[in-house]
Amino acid sequence: MTGEDPDDAALAARFARVPAPVNADASLRRRGAFLTTDMLVGIGSVPVHVSIVAGAIAGLDIQPGLMRSWRFAIRGSGRAWREFWRPVPLPGWHDLFALSKRGELTMEGDLQPFVANLQYIKDVLAAPRRLTEA
Repeated sequence: MTGEDPDDAALAARFARVPAPVNADASLRRRGAFLTTDMLVGIGSVPVHVSIVAGAIAGLDIQPGLMRSWRFAIRGSGRAWREFWRPVPLPGWHDLFALSKRGELTMEGDLQPFVANLQYIKDVLAAPRRLTEA
């Protein structure tokens, strides 16, 4: 994708490391056991396609091909994700809805699976908080 911000690419690479810890977390997998869906996570200028099957991340593709389908999308600025993924985010940067209220994040598409599995999705998207930046 042209116009990609190098910081956004680094953030997307950090997010690409979440399948292993998410899939290894039995409690989190149990919480998402009834969720099978495809979602798009927009990290600034970088799209990341995430396939979830029965609460496990079955696939994660940075910059998927054109016309890749998804059920819902969560798109945020690079700044939003960087602040959200701090080990202890500042107030107003700590939650997806807080980011939306700030105008830093949007949610679109069929939001039913997102809302029905809200805590699971929030925990998956917050997983980079537990990862070192190395």
